[in-house]
Amino acid sequence: MDTEALADRLTRRLDNSAGLAYASRHVASALLDLGQWVPPDDWLIVGGSLARGEPTFLTAVDGNSQLVSDVDFLYVYYGDAPSTSIAALQREAENHFPTVDLMTLSLGDYRTIQTSLGFDVKNLGLALTEHGLPDHEPVILDARDAYEILLYYTQAYFWLGIHNQWGTGNTSPHFHLTVNRLCMKVLRATAMLDGAYAHHDFAPMAPHLAEQMRTELTWRRHPTTPPADPGRFWTYLASAFTRFDHEFGRQRPDAVNHTRYATTSSGRIIARHHRTVHELARAMTRAWLATPDPAALTTVKQRTWQRITGWTGSTTRPSPEDYFRAHRHDIHDHLLAMKVQVR
Repeated sequence: MDTEALADRLTRRLDNSAGLAYASRHVASALLDLGQWVPPDDWLIVGGSLARGEPTFLTAVDGNSQLVSDVDFLYVYYGDAPSTSIAALQREAENHFPTVDLMTLSLGDYRTIQTSLGFDVKNLGLALTEHGLPDHEPVILDARDAYEILLYYTQAYFWLGIHNQWGTGNTSPHFHLTVNRLCMKVLRATAMLDGAYAHHDFAPMAPHLAEQMRTELTWRRHPTTPPADPGRFWTYLASAFTRFDHEFGRQRPDAVNHTRYATTSSGRIIARHHRTVHELARAMTRAWLATPDPAALTTVKQRTWQRITGWTGSTTRPSPEDYFRAHRHDIHDHLLAMKVQVR
C-alpha cells in the first residue's frame, strides 16, 4: 500500500477527511517507514481507530492538524521470537506518535485470536509490510465480545482516576477528552449489539445511541467548546447495562464464565476482575439514576467498595482507583493471554 492509499484508509469514516489530507499523509508515511523496520518473515499491523478509519485529529496552535489517538500496533512473528528488537521499534514509533501500544504475537497465536482485538487486526488490520496480512480466518463478533469491552472501559474509568478528578472539579481539556473517550467506548460497546462496530457506524445504531455518539464526536472535533457533564458516563453505562441485560436475559457479572475462555487460567483471573467492577458499577448506576449527584455517588462508591472488599483494617482503605490501577497491566495481559490459550 502506498502513502496516498493508506492515508485515505486512515480517515475514510471522517466527514472532514479532505481537510486532513496533509496530516493523514504524514501519519501514513510514518507508519510505512516503521514497516520498513520489519524483516521479511514478520508482520507489522495497525489496529484500533486508525484501522477503523476514524482517528482523532485536533488543531494545534499553529493551525495544523495533529493526531491525538493512540496508535495500536501488532507485531506478528513467524519463528520462535521476533526477528528484530521490539524495544527499538517501540522507541522509533514513539518518535512519531503521541501514544503507542505495541503488542507481539506468534503467527499461531495471531491465527487463533478472536474477539474485538482479532477483529481489529484481521478483519480491519492495516498491514505495514509489503507482504500484507498473514493468512487467517475472519473474526465474527458476538455479545460477549461487546460486554468485555464495556467492562474493560468501566475498569478504566477507575484506574484513570476519573471519579476523583470529577469530584475535585478538574476542568482541564485532558480530563474532558478522557471522559469523552470513555463515553464513546460505552456507546460503541452497546451499539455493537446492533451490528455497529465503528464509532461512525450510525446506520445500524439505535437512534438515541446514534445521536449520543454524534454529540460526543462533534465535541471531540471541537474540544474548546463547553464540555458536557462528566456524569453522563453513568447515564450511558446505566443504559448499557439495561441493554445487555435484555440481550443476555439476565444480569451477567462477567464476560468469561460459560464461555470457552472460562477453561483458561487467565480467563478465571479476568472473570474475577469483571465481577469486582460489575458489582461496584451496578450499585453506582442505580444510585446515579436515583440521585444524579456526584457527592451522593461518591458515598455509594465508598460503601459498596467496603462491602466488596470486606476491609476492616485500621489503616486507610484501598480505593477502587488503587485496586484497578494496581491491576491495570495484569488485566491487559491476561485478557490477551486468555484469547491465545484457547485453540
